[in-house]
Amino acid sequence: MRVEKMKNTARRYVVFVVVLVVVALAALGIWQFKSWQHHKAVEQASFSYFNTMQPVIAMISGQTISDAAKNTAIAQLKTLSGNSPQAVRALAQLEQAGLLAGQGKVKEASVIWETLCGDQTAPEAFRSLAGVLWIQHHLDTAVPADLRNRISKLLGQQTPWYGLLKESEALLDLRTGKLIEARQIFGQLSIDTNTSPGVRQRASMMLQIIAHNKTANK
Repeated sequence: MRVEKMKNTARRYVVFVVVLVVVALAALGIWQFKSWQHHKAVEQASFSYFNTMQPVIAMISGQTISDAAKNTAIAQLKTLSGNSPQAVRALAQLEQAGLLAGQGKVKEASVIWETLCGDQTAPEAFRSLAGVLWIQHHLDTAVPADLRNRISKLLGQQTPWYGLLKESEALLDLRTGKLIEARQIFGQLSIDTNTSPGVRQRASMMLQIIAHNKTANK
C-alpha cells in the first residue's frame, strides 16, 4: 500500500513537473520571439533614421541643402518619433527639434523638447539634453526664475551635460547683472578638465570679454 501511494504521488508530481516544463518553455519561446521582434524594430528604425539623417549630415559637413530637403527630413523624423522604439524615437525627436530651431521655429521645437523631458520611458541622458536645449534657446526670453529652477533641477540629477548647464547659468547671471557670479563660473569652467574643450574655450573667451568690458567701462 505504501509503495502504491508513493507511485501515485510520483505520478502526480511527474505530471506537475511536465506541465511546469512545458509552460516554462512556452514562456521562453514567447520572450525570445518578442525580443526578436524588438531587435528587428530597432534595426529597421535605425536604418530609417540613418537614411533620414543623410541631408542633415551633409549640412553639418558644410554642404548647403534646400529648405524642401530640410522639411522632408523634419516630416520623416516626426514619423520616426511616433513609431520607433524608444532610443531611436528620442534621437529622432532631438534631431527634429534641432532642425525646427534652426529654421527659427523655436516654439515648435520647444514643444518637442518639453515632451521628451517628461517622457519617463526615454533614456535619462536624452531627457536631460532636451532640457538643456530648451534652456539654451530661452536664455534671452524666458523668466530668469524659471530658467534658474530648470538649471538647478537638471544639475541635481547628475546629468552628463554639467558643463553646458553651468555655461547657461553663467550667461543667465550676465543677463541679470550678476557679473561676479558669472565670472566665477566661467573661471571654473575654463580649467575644468571634466568639461568638453568647446565649453572650456568659450568660458575663456567670455572671461576675456568680461575683462575687456570692465576695463572699457573704467
